[in-house]
Amino acid sequence: MYMEGMRNVEISGILMRNSPMYHILIDDSKGFWIHDMEIYVDVWGQMTLDKLFGVGPQASIPVPTFPLNTDGIDPSASDVLIENVTITNYDDAVAVKPGHNDKKISKCAENMVIRNCTVNFGVGMTIGSVPPRDSYSCVRNITFDNITFHHPIKAIYVKTNPGNTTSMLPGSGGEITSIVYSNILIHFPIWWNIYIGPQ
Repeated sequence: MYMEGMRNVEISGILMRNSPMYHILIDDSKGFWIHDMEIYVDVWGQMTLDKLFGVGPQASIPVPTFPLNTDGIDPSASDVLIENVTITNYDDAVAVKPGHNDKKISKCAENMVIRNCTVNFGVGMTIGSVPPRDSYSCVRNITFDNITFHHPIKAIYVKTNPGNTTSMLPGSGGEITSIVYSNILIHFPIWWNIYIGPQ
């Protein structure tokens, strides 16, 4: 599900299962409430997609592997509340993508609360990646609260990717500011509990 240029949207009460790519991607929007729903990805479901259509993220790989690029919710928006969501996947559970100052509605991904969620496996409640850009990459005022992870590949994950801008003019570059993780419970991590750095 891809949404751009949206205002005041509510998503609730659904099960999204085995998308061959991101499940929910929100760009340049304002005012989202995503709650009381589930996103579920399994290795075998991804392999079935590949066998039937050859379109899965691991197309033509004949052995079980983690289905990458099966992100749960990727918002690049402002004024977002995500709560009471269960995500089982093998890439970012929630990945806050940066906003940019050339957008029309949300020039910064900001003012988000992600709370009361359960993540099985997954690669984190994530910021980024956020490389510097001419159009300024911006993530600001994001809170992750009361998140329970079971066997995460990564849990707390901030991707501060390097990059280049073609100018040093005002309005280029990037920022990641006012990010809060609180009440995080991590059971049996597969890789890192906390990872901050390049993707």
